Amino acid sequence: MGFTEAKKYIADLRKRQNNPYLWPDYLTGLPDKTAILRKLEEIYPKIGNYSVAYVRISNIQSYLIKYGPNRHADIIQWAAAILKTSADSRKNGFVGTLSTHDFMVICACRDMQLLMDQAAALFRKRIADYYSSEDLKKQETLSFKKGDGKAFSIGLMKLVCVVADKKLPVKKSDLIINMARVCDAIESTDDDMVIMTRDLLCTD
Repeated sequence: MGFTEAKKYIADLRKRQNNPYLWPDYLTGLPDKTAILRKLEEIYPKIGNYSVAYVRISNIQSYLIKYGPNRHADIIQWAAAILKTSADSRKNGFVGTLSTHDFMVICACRDMQLLMDQAAALFRKRIADYYSSEDLKKQETLSFKKGDGKAFSIGLMKLVCVVADKKLPVKKSDLIINMARVCDAIESTDDDMVIMTRDLLCTD
């Protein structure tokens, strides 16, 4: 699994986009929320054997502010292609799109860490082409000083994820909401992956 498979996926996707009725999500070619909920319904009683990951393209907004939207669709398609081909290399792997920059990955627990590590590494390598050499050297997109004079910088795009790999006291309908909230929180940290625990749930 690597760039060759991901590149082939994008080539096939663009051919099929001539008939958007063939795909639930026109931009990525991935199953949409309806398919995700159906898949979650199927595997939810088996969480522990299966893992669920809420995956986001982090720092993309700062990229768009600095570089503009011309390559926005391309970035999303590469993220989708890398996640899809990574999941396809695992038995019963599944990827769907939740929103423009958010995806859901489902696979066997034993495979999730390696799948996400490989996908994140491929994405980091791919997006290097989207930045100036100066930004790559500094590993940041934007930097500025806050009102209190402290320096603040925003890094390069990357894939971050929140993983549920065990049964939690939360309804299926609330799991995705909780994972999205935790994903929001980790975007401003150095963490790339967080495992969902009971303490991170907000069930009110």
